[in-house]
Amino acid sequence: MTEGRGTDAVAERPVELAYRPTIDDLASALRARARSTGVGRFQRRALVWTVAVTAVGALLSAAGSGRHDTPWQLYAGVVVFAAFITALPWLQARHIHRLAERQGDIRGTVDDTGVRLTTAHSSTSLDWHLYPRYAETPELFVLLSADKSAVGLVVLPKRAVADPEEVDRLRAVLDRRLVRADAVEAPGTPRSRGRAVGRGAGSVGLLLLGLLLFFFAFAAVHRAAQPDRFPGIQNNTAPLSAVMLGLGALAVAGAWWLVRRMTAMRTVTAVLAVLVLLAGGAALYRVGPMLHCWGSDRIARGPEGAYVCYDF
Repeated sequence: MTEGRGTDAVAERPVELAYRPTIDDLASALRARARSTGVGRFQRRALVWTVAVTAVGALLSAAGSGRHDTPWQLYAGVVVFAAFITALPWLQARHIHRLAERQGDIRGTVDDTGVRLTTAHSSTSLDWHLYPRYAETPELFVLLSADKSAVGLVVLPKRAVADPEEVDRLRAVLDRRLVRADAVEAPGTPRSRGRAVGRGAGSVGLLLLGLLLFFFAFAAVHRAAQPDRFPGIQNNTAPLSAVMLGLGALAVAGAWWLVRRMTAMRTVTAVLAVLVLLAGGAALYRVGPMLHCWGSDRIARGPEGAYVCYDF
C-alpha cells in the first residue's frame, strides 16, 4: 500500500522547469508552428513553387532568342524575397527575444492543471484550454493556441528540466491534456507510411527525370561536338543544353529534399544522386567549352579544338 501511494505521489509531482529563452529556441518554435498549421504549410509550399517556377523561367529565358532582354532584376527580386521569407522566423525570433531578455530567467511547473511560469517581473498561469495542442521538435515542446493560425504559443525547451527522464514525464502530461498538432505525421500511422512511400517514389522519379535531362543536355550539342562527322557551322544549342543541365540539377536537389528526413531513403538517394550527377558532369564537360558563345546563333569547332562563335 505504501509503495502504491508513493508511486501516485511521484506521478502527480509537477515537472519543474528553469531556463532562459534563446533566439534559436524562438526561431525553432516559429518554424514548428508553420509546419503544424494549414497557413504555414501553404506558405511554405507556395514559396517552394515560386522559387522553382522562377528558376525554370530564368533558365528558359536565358536560353531563348530574347535572352539579351531577360528581366534579371525581376528574377533577382524573387530570389531576395524568397531569402527574406526563409529568414523571417529568425528575424521574428530576434524581435521577440528582445522582450524575453528583459524578463530574465524563467522558472515554472507543468502538471495536469496547467502551466505556471514565473520571471523576476511577472507570473503567469495558463489553463490547458487556452493551448489545446502542441508540437515537438528535437529541442522543444511548443504549445499552440486554439485559433487556426496558432497566433499564441508557449515554448518549453527540453533542456529546462534537470533530468532527461523528466522530458518523458513532461511529454506524458502534454499527451494527456493536449492533442499533438503533428499526430498524423507520427511514425507508424497510415498517413505517415503513405507519405513516406509517396516521397520515396517522388524522389526516384525526380532522379530519373534528372538523368533524362542530363542525357538530353549531352545529346543537344552532339553535332557541334563532333566536327569530323558533322563539319561546318552548326546551330548553337549550348544555351539549351545548359538549361537542361540546370533543370536536371534542380530535379536532383528536389529528390534529396523530398527524403531529407528519411534516414534510409536519404542514404539511397544520396548514392543514386551521385551517379546521376556524374552523368551531368559528363554532359557539362562537353557543353562547358561552348558556353562562351552563349549569345551567338551559330557555332563551329576550330582545328585546335576551340569553338568559334558566329552571328548572322
